[in-house]
Amino acid sequence: MTTSHPAAELTFGTPDALKNLGVLAHKAYALDENTLLRIRARKTTTVAGISSSPEPTAAPAMSQVWVKTPIGPLAMRTIALHALPDDIIVTAAEIKDIAVRAFAQAKSSDDAEDKEASLTALPYRVHAQSASSWPGFLPVPEGWQVVDYVPATAFRTLEKQGRAVAVESSGPMGMPPSLLDQKVLTVSGEAGEATVDSGEGQSQETSKSVVDVTMRDVFALCAMGFIPEQPDEKEPVRVSTKGRWHRLDGRFGSIFTLESFGVLPLLN
Repeated sequence: MTTSHPAAELTFGTPDALKNLGVLAHKAYALDENTLLRIRARKTTTVAGISSSPEPTAAPAMSQVWVKTPIGPLAMRTIALHALPDDIIVTAAEIKDIAVRAFAQAKSSDDAEDKEASLTALPYRVHAQSASSWPGFLPVPEGWQVVDYVPATAFRTLEKQGRAVAVESSGPMGMPPSLLDQKVLTVSGEAGEATVDSGEGQSQETSKSVVDVTMRDVFALCAMGFIPEQPDEKEPVRVSTKGRWHRLDGRFGSIFTLESFGVLPLLN
């Protein structure tokens, strides 16, 4: 008995958007052949009565593409594409194959303009997976507090060191949890001012926010290609926190880690 999947469509704003999704799917597939991607429209926010939504013809629609990595953290990249419906779950394998075929077909064209236009001319039909297939929840997009910035070179150095250890200590089940859970970087910074009532009047105190980065974070950030393999010394990775979540923002995407279980506002 075959399982039928409802049809969904992906429309790309630019050829680069299709390429970026294909690269993301390829890297996710390399980590786990059964990896799923969750594609959902990026919600716009309103500040002081002004919406951040673009004019209908000003810019292509943007979607957030999520990956639940087998290492643990969630990975996310924002790409200029529109999904119909606006929240779908697809396999990394299918998206990877779609991108490969599309660029192979475009390459066969002799006309440069036709070659580029062919990649975004029509929607791509994909097989949507059931909502229950997605493992867990997504973090809330708003309210993140920047803790500090760390050089991207530090993460590549830690990745290299971690892989050297993994070669010696990995077994049939892959990398040992003790290596993945090892805290390799502590990032601290001011989290803002809070009003404290000491009984003798109110005062303003600056609170500190601390994020412990583990090898899971390092491997996920590097494996998904969210920072260059040989970053410039000045290239930063932004470290932010919200409740029990922390996130690392590289040039090409972000990873999110839930440090421990707790009651948090979540999206399902």
